Amino acid sequence: MTSTPISKQQLAALLPHAEPMILLDCITGWDADNIQCTATRHTQSDNPLRIEGVLSVFAGVEYAAQAMAAHARLCAPQQNAPARGFIAVASKLKALAQQLDESPGELHINARKLVQNNDSSLYEFCLSGPQGTILSGQITAVINHDEPAL
Repeated sequence: MTSTPISKQQLAALLPHAEPMILLDCITGWDADNIQCTATRHTQSDNPLRIEGVLSVFAGVEYAAQAMAAHARLCAPQQNAPARGFIAVASKLKALAQQLDESPGELHINARKLVQNNDSSLYEFCLSGPQGTILSGQITAVINHDEPAL
């Protein structure tokens, strides 16, 4: 696994988002099938996923989806133009907290590619904090090759 960290600025270039929607802080490692990231955005009061001041644990699905998107860009052949993707299904979700921001400090986001083809990918993921696992599950993302990424 590559252990050279990828900074937030470099990470931002891999995602189809702009601030404040870039939720990950750093990629700490990755290889052909796995990615490891960290985030602290869940602790900030201006997190764009908060609803009436509350950050649901299920907002963690977006953290995992951003890790997936970054991984897809890192593993894609250089000559391929980035394409926009979207979450089609989040399944097998196991929440061990009510709110994502109940976990102080750094989140660790680990995602592993299970299956990928030209049009979609399936990853399993785990978000954890200092007290252990917070949210785990699987995400299927669909790629829209007709719409370029931002």
